[in-house]
Amino acid sequence: MNFKDRIIRATGTKTPFRLIVVDLTSTMNEIGKKHNAQGYALKLLAENSIASLFLSSGLKFAGTVSFTTKFSGEITTIQSDSTPMGLIRAMIPQSELQAVGANEPAAIPQNVDVVKINEHGKRVHESIIEASSLSMGQNLAMYLLQSEQVRSAVGIEARFNKEDPSKLDYAAGFYIEAFPDLEEKDINLLEVIVQNLPKFADLYKPEGFDLDELLDQLRGPYDIEVIREIEPKAYCPCSLERMISSVAALPLKDLEELEKDGEDLDVTCDFCRNKYKITLADLRGIINERRK
Repeated sequence: MNFKDRIIRATGTKTPFRLIVVDLTSTMNEIGKKHNAQGYALKLLAENSIASLFLSSGLKFAGTVSFTTKFSGEITTIQSDSTPMGLIRAMIPQSELQAVGANEPAAIPQNVDVVKINEHGKRVHESIIEASSLSMGQNLAMYLLQSEQVRSAVGIEARFNKEDPSKLDYAAGFYIEAFPDLEEKDINLLEVIVQNLPKFADLYKPEGFDLDELLDQLRGPYDIEVIREIEPKAYCPCSLERMISSVAALPLKDLEELEKDGEDLDVTCDFCRNKYKITLADLRGIINERRK
């Protein structure tokens, strides 16, 4: 059996629906380690990322989907950005992660913000809906229904290891989308299939999560065709040049205050935690350019 991280996209061969299954366990353990995320925070980070991957899987262009869940409480923001090729990055504000540790955070869902960006960096879609619960699957299904008029069934679950809360046992999910011409009898049957799926915990084995079994259970009596299978990867496009551009966007007054300190700036990417040094010479170059 294959227990590496995978995204499997399939469609019904004779029945108009599509389904996607995802195992993101190793990738999220890698991302979580960079952030020092633990316990419930790591679980939420992984579940938010799977929701983003489901949306980016449906992009018709080589762009990016940013799926952001906002809360009130000890955690305020979870943002996950992904591409159709399975590249993923994610973040929770570092100060909040460290304050929460492995404890279950007090977090009241507020809203979900979905932004789609094309390959040229232009926003082509943005939608904000009220978050119905802490369940990323429910929030994604609600977003699809309200903003894109798509009928779907979504299941997303991550479980952290009780002995070592800095690691996930599994982070997996499924997504079924009913195409507009799917007959009501098939919709009803798919609903029954989803309701009778085994628990995610029952698909977890010592060697990993059984994604093939989840796919087999989901398709029920229908013939499906696997359109694509890819391996998700943690990826962040940050660079020194991008960091300099971000600093250059600050108000000129703030830049001049930073120059008065007379020190290089140490900047850390919120997503990959890579550190960059912006020298005093870089800063003066930005200020001179802004003054022109």
